[in-house]
Amino acid sequence: MSKASMTTLFPDLTPSNMTDQVTTRTSRSDLDGYSLVSSVSRESDLMQAQFDGIPVPCYVWHCSDGTFTLERANRAAFEMTGERLSAFIGRPVTDVFPDRPEIAGDLERVRTTGEAVQRELGYATGADGVQRRLHVSFVSIGDDRILAHTEDVTALRVSEERLRAVLATVESGLMAIDDTGRVVDVNPAALEILGIPRERLVGDAGWWELISLRDMNGDPLAQDETSPGARAMMRGETTRDVQQQITRPDGAMVAISANYSPLRTGANGEVGGVVVSLTDITEARRLQDRLAHLALHDPLTGLPNRLLFQERLQQALQRPQRDRVAVFLLGLDRFRAVNDTHGHEAGDNVLIEVSTRLHQVLDVAEPLARMGGDEFAVLAECADEREAADLAARLSRTFRAPLQTGSQITASIGIAIEEPGHDAADLIQGADAAVERVKARGGNTFEIFDRAMEGRLRDRLRTEDGLRRAILKDELRLVYQPIVQLDPQRTVALEALVRWQHPEEGLLAPGRFLPVAEQDAQLISDIGRWVLRRACIESRLFPEGIRISVNVAARELGEEGFPERIADTLASTGTSPERIGLEITETTLMEGGDAAIGGLEQLSQHGMYISLDDFGTGYSSLTRLARLPLNAIKLDRGFVARYTGERDRRIIEAAVSIGRAADLNVVAEGVETEDQLELLRASGCGFVQGYLLGRPSPPEQVLQQLASAPT
Repeated sequence: MSKASMTTLFPDLTPSNMTDQVTTRTSRSDLDGYSLVSSVSRESDLMQAQFDGIPVPCYVWHCSDGTFTLERANRAAFEMTGERLSAFIGRPVTDVFPDRPEIAGDLERVRTTGEAVQRELGYATGADGVQRRLHVSFVSIGDDRILAHTEDVTALRVSEERLRAVLATVESGLMAIDDTGRVVDVNPAALEILGIPRERLVGDAGWWELISLRDMNGDPLAQDETSPGARAMMRGETTRDVQQQITRPDGAMVAISANYSPLRTGANGEVGGVVVSLTDITEARRLQDRLAHLALHDPLTGLPNRLLFQERLQQALQRPQRDRVAVFLLGLDRFRAVNDTHGHEAGDNVLIEVSTRLHQVLDVAEPLARMGGDEFAVLAECADEREAADLAARLSRTFRAPLQTGSQITASIGIAIEEPGHDAADLIQGADAAVERVKARGGNTFEIFDRAMEGRLRDRLRTEDGLRRAILKDELRLVYQPIVQLDPQRTVALEALVRWQHPEEGLLAPGRFLPVAEQDAQLISDIGRWVLRRACIESRLFPEGIRISVNVAARELGEEGFPERIADTLASTGTSPERIGLEITETTLMEGGDAAIGGLEQLSQHGMYISLDDFGTGYSSLTRLARLPLNAIKLDRGFVARYTGERDRRIIEAAVSIGRAADLNVVAEGVETEDQLELLRASGCGFVQGYLLGRPSPPEQVLQQLASAPT
């Protein structure tokens, strides 16, 4: 309506600025005090002041002969619209709202049905042009009179729009659902997750059928009081992180995590709806499944790993109807040589080909796993030892043909068959003990774990447990044996040798416990750490010019970060690298491969003295000696012990010559007689070690010997 017409109840309200939202209600009134207004309308003697006491703008319309006229308005109405309102008192609705016939329709509907009608109008004031929103309620108050009460909801609508703007930026989907199950509002994130346009979703009570809402197992959700939505609506309970699945209209399957919270809209906090927040967890679930697969499978071969194999073994042992469960462990023979010769990529290809071959000869009921490194495992049920041996033979035959690389490889197979009282750990330990026994005999065959082996295994486990306690309780000891220079004769180094002060058996020689420790990589590494640290600390007891030699086990040398570990120990104890030497056996160096050589080169560059122990028993050659970071070789005691004549003398001289040709110091071990000492002196050997020159002794005895030795 134009400003000039002045025929509107609200000044300068124009159709272009006016939007309507109409609802109906069955109650007669929704304002406290409307009974008072009804009395005002029915009783002419009630003062206008009582009507003016109502805080919101109110207008009374009276119907006479089918025409509604504006009978009166309260003070709040005059304050909102101005004194110009007086001109409209007593005028028909068609004059007040000539361009809004629906207003007359609202009034008539209330008069004839008794239902309340609500309408929201948009308007702009003429003074400042500010856009406003007005909520109008039409309520019957009897005697053909209708009360129209109004409320300015501009601030409320602005707040709602701000809230919607904020919700539009929220990554989680949000849905508001009323007590009939209809969606009354939804943010863009929820529309994207559900894949349903807003106009199709809002107002729909069957929205959940559009997306086939179901639980994570694929079962349809129960539509009863136990469902999350029903618990929120009926009991006021909040349910969080309900993982469910949906299928969007475009066919895409989506995993969601939903929270159901009660929406309290009643005056006394009654629940009038539910707010559902949705999070798309499809990618997270895929990642979780992927991580779970990686946690239970070997990334190289795709086979189950040790953890999954152990779970399947335990499940097999729990089945009541079955044959005896058997575990087969396969360790590839001399696999390290493949890595050293052809590189780690070639080694990986060998493992992949081996896993493929083994799969081809196994039944579905005989699962294969990679336990780590070059070790595989098979789980089977066998009626007896003969059936187990047949399966082992079948596995062995897979290694007969050369690999695709052209190389040949064999395997050591250990078998443990279930006995009464055996659990999963017993079977794996038994098979492992059988593998070790096969490898000790040269490999390329199989052996079944038996009772005799079980006794040895118990002894080994007892020794392992005792050694772990020994390290914690500081029961290990170091003794030192002199390494003597012959010309001039003087002690230049001490070899540190470990002993175990057993609480029950007394002082144990290394042969009683080191072979057991070397079967456990972590245990031998822990002993090696203890020995090196104690040697560094006790080196301060001896004269400055005497070096302390420490033996290094094969598994230590192949350990990742070995040179860094040595350097850290030296630094933490304040020990100079020149004060400590490392003794590495030929077989240890071969097993460690190029990585071991690289680690020794780092330590040698820092000034550490490196000796090759037991020279003559392994694979050394002049070519290999020339490229190793060595300072000395130690002739195996067998060279000296078997000396009986001229031929043996020439062999000793040749061995000494090899060392000298490689520009290395030569140390002869096992010297026990004066004749042996003189032979070595005559052969040009520069250094000797043996009982003749000093037995392994505690530090205090060695100090006494050094003090009494001629200078």
